[in-house]
Parts: sequence; C-alpha cells; structure tokens
Amino acid sequence: MDQGDKAAGPPAWLAVALEVEPFDVRPILADGEDPFSRLMELAADIADCGALVVDAPFNPSPLRRMLANQGFSSYGRKLAAAHWRIYFHRDGGSEWERGAEVTVGPEGAASWREEDGLHIDVRKLPPPGPMVAILRLIEGLAAAETVVVHHERMPQFLIPELAERGWRIDRVVEAFANVQLWLERE
Repeated sequence: MDQGDKAAGPPAWLAVALEVEPFDVRPILADGEDPFSRLMELAADIADCGALVVDAPFNPSPLRRMLANQGFSSYGRKLAAAHWRIYFHRDGGSEWERGAEVTVGPEGAASWREEDGLHIDVRKLPPPGPMVAILRLIEGLAAAETVVVHHERMPQFLIPELAERGWRIDRVVEAFANVQLWLERE
C-alpha cells in the first residue's frame, strides 16, 4: 500500500516480524551518530521472507522508501511520543503504509482507529491477555462502534463472553496466524 491508501492495518506477514528483537536507533541518534550504515548492514543480512524491526523517534519515511526499493514491505506504528516501531519484511517490497496513531493497553495490545472501526491487535499476547484486552476495550464503547480484532487464532473462549455483554462476531477473515474478527453490539 502507498501513503494515500485508506486501507491500513496490520499485514498478514506482521506475525513473522513480531518475533524479531527491535534494533533501537534512538540512543544512537541521541549520541549524535547516524545509524544509517548499520541499518543497511542489518537489512543486507535479511533473507527472503525475513524481518527487521526498528525502533525510532519518528516515522522514518525515507528509510522505508529506500528499503522498499530493496525489496522490503514495511508497517509502522507510533507507540508513544518519540517512539515509532517499524516492521520490515523482505517480500519484494510490495507495500508500505502511512503512519497511524496507536495506543498500547496495559496487557500490551495495540489499538488504533480506521474507517471500518476501532482495531485491536492481540497477537503474541499470552493468555488470558487477548481476552482481557478485548473485553476491557468493548466495555466503554458506544452502541454503534465496530471493533476489529487481530488475533492469532479463533478465540473460542471469547465468544460466550461477548454474548454475555451483548456483542457478536459479525464477520471473520482467517489467514495463517492472522484471524480478523469484526465485533458489533447485538
């Protein structure tokens, strides 16, 4: 996707990148040094379908475009003030998306707003983190709100909890390690 694309959100390959330890360029930049050559070395060592994760104080759009030309797709999120996490995946450089404001809840789930609703990514959270994060999110939402859950698998134990709270799963899209659920109030 390009910067003008309105369809944002986690790509399916993000599940692979979540396993990679981030390379944090913030201390390097704070010391007045340029991390560019080290980033290029790290990128050169990434095999096909491999991932590189970079923590930066801003959305490094020039780096993202440069690595896209070298065959990397990227996905970035603002985690806090002066803290962006950019995930790179060597897959031919088919997509890179615009930045988005994201909040991280107490369980570690990231959430952000898109045109189709409020998204929450609970992949890689240990149980019962995904269920707790989802239930915490829906508790204070307006009746017309749609929640899009990004999960590693179909959360069977969540379904009766949603029903008790007057919510239902409206739509499901399943892919390897990336199940998306659209939740709506009854």
